[in-house]
Amino acid sequence: MSGDTLDFGFRTWLAIGAGGLASFMLGALWYMLLFSKPWVAATGRNPEEFGEGPGPIMLLTLAGAIISTAVLAVVYQWSGGGSVLHGMGIGALLGVGVAAVETLKKAVYNYDERTRPWPLFAVDAGYAVAGLVLAGAVYALIA
Repeated sequence: MSGDTLDFGFRTWLAIGAGGLASFMLGALWYMLLFSKPWVAATGRNPEEFGEGPGPIMLLTLAGAIISTAVLAVVYQWSGGGSVLHGMGIGALLGVGVAAVETLKKAVYNYDERTRPWPLFAVDAGYAVAGLVLAGAVYALIA
């Protein structure tokens, strides 16, 4: 695909949806299984403080993953696309250059006496980068 035109046909939307869903599912594993204890400890809160259930947060997270993958799709197409490795590189670029930087700002600005900003940043930024790398791979595989 040339970087001159953007293709948002069915296959592109399918790739965006699949990439966003893959990133979302990684987030579920990341926060519920792989890093749940360090993340909760870094927030300075008790698990009971997180409320009854994650329903609305999960829907917003899924929507955010799909939107992020749509942005990734634009950058992928503008750059000429081509391979899964290229998609992963675009994901890493956006993950480190945008998502991790925004996560760092959030960790620093939202710091209080309970929060441990660097461990919280490590878990959150790690997911931001890994989620976009995975989304880039899935997008490139399908698109």
